[in-house]
Amino acid sequence: MNQYETTFIVDAQLKEEGWDSEIAKYSGIINQNGAIKQIDRWGVRRLAYEIQKQTHGYYVHVIYESAPSVPRELERQFQLDEHCIRHLTVKADNPRYIEEMNKAKARQAAAESALSLPDTGSGELGPDEKRRPFAGIPDDPETEPEDIVDDEQESV
Repeated sequence: MNQYETTFIVDAQLKEEGWDSEIAKYSGIINQNGAIKQIDRWGVRRLAYEIQKQTHGYYVHVIYESAPSVPRELERQFQLDEHCIRHLTVKADNPRYIEEMNKAKARQAAAESALSLPDTGSGELGPDEKRRPFAGIPDDPETEPEDIVDDEQESV
């Protein structure tokens, strides 16, 4: 069994029921000869350029393990489906790639938890917090490093 990642874009005009049916259809194909590890629904996003007179699409990213025949069948079904705007399947068996993906997800989770503001309940700041006019902007902007002057050059 190999690990694969497939990202596909479905017509944004289908709405929730249509997106669910498309995802269920492709999940069924994968589950016949493999196992889904993760399904990420990225939601409706603007396309980088117009595709088939569409400017928006519903993005779905699936990570799964399967036999090599499953991605071929998925590709065939994507090409036959009029609601699928674009698709891409990548073999992700490289352990280094998988490790990098896990690190990136950990960094993203850490960044999201760092951005969440603590809830003190009363709306007041806690003892370790200080009020800043704009959240996310550092208090002291980075300054240029001071010019380093060599003592020998000053004496010349």
